[in-house]
Amino acid sequence: MTLPVLISGAGLGGVCLGQALKKNNIPFKIFERCAKDNFSTQGYRLRISTHGVSALNYALTPEIFSLFGKTCAEASKLGVRVRPDGSPTAPMGLPSGVSPGGKAYTIDRITVSFLDGTTEEGSLLVGADGVRSNIRKQYVPDFQGIDTGMRLIFGKTPLTSDFLAKLPNEYRDGMSLVTNDDDNSQPVLMFESIRFPHAKELSSIDIPDPYMYWVLVVHCSRIPSSDQNPWHLSPEEAAKLANELTSSWHSQIRTILEMSDKSQTSIRSILSASLEITPWIPSSRVTLLGDAAHVMPPTGVMGANTALRDAADLAQRITSAGGVSHMNETVIGAYEANLREFAKSAIEMSWRGGRTSYGLKPAEECEQILI
Repeated sequence: MTLPVLISGAGLGGVCLGQALKKNNIPFKIFERCAKDNFSTQGYRLRISTHGVSALNYALTPEIFSLFGKTCAEASKLGVRVRPDGSPTAPMGLPSGVSPGGKAYTIDRITVSFLDGTTEEGSLLVGADGVRSNIRKQYVPDFQGIDTGMRLIFGKTPLTSDFLAKLPNEYRDGMSLVTNDDDNSQPVLMFESIRFPHAKELSSIDIPDPYMYWVLVVHCSRIPSSDQNPWHLSPEEAAKLANELTSSWHSQIRTILEMSDKSQTSIRSILSASLEITPWIPSSRVTLLGDAAHVMPPTGVMGANTALRDAADLAQRITSAGGVSHMNETVIGAYEANLREFAKSAIEMSWRGGRTSYGLKPAEECEQILI
């Protein structure tokens, strides 16, 4: 009997891998620590580009891929670029489950031990468990990363009639930016209205009502107790902080933050893998994908696309090898080398976008950390 692929993490990459394996009749199990199945305070907008669409087309059945298209929001367009006081600045443009506690593996299988005392046997363990991956900490314990010093506060404001009545027409559509070009130490706000044109066609799925997605980017030095992990802030505390950081801004801009859904606000650190990811010795029974392998700033909108691409590529290699029982160091090593090569260009793009629009410092000026 073929042992299943064990996937740690039910994020986009882990679930995409599961779909691709299912499509190719390869057994798998997904383990997820978070009990929520419909909400995660990590932001709301995912921009899926060519690489992500191609990966989903490979991984999903035609019916599910069609459903993916119908649940997408309207295509984005450029909005306005203004200063915090509301005055115009340069034109807007785009920049160029369960937590595994240990593992032991032999030639043809791996046994994963969980913190609750249970174990699972599989043919391959895939760490798709995000930035702080427990799998990576054991597989690549000296993985180096970068703390950019920047923090993100995500928010979501319902497009109610009351909100729209207070919002200038030029702010209602397109991706807009509020930035002080004369002082890049000041917070930067990006906002964009999100609408779902096919919502009425999908009676079987709950599609969100239209809302404005926004993200405030600020250096940690401007956040009280910034030496502590900002993840400890509750949604309400994160919303309050966003309002405090923009208290001197024009009232029409502040409306976006003041009328947000306070329960859906969160704060995150902008971390990154090194621009040159150091290769590691591959295993025949363990590998990584997505943020677990190559976290990158969200300023290049490549994180989700890269994770989806990883998942599809790994599934294709398993299938081409003749099934998971034929996976070995050579196949895994080739997958991981390709992963690092693609991630390098995606990380570089993310840094360019961050430096152009959000005040990220050069990577060499940021703190090197062990992720």
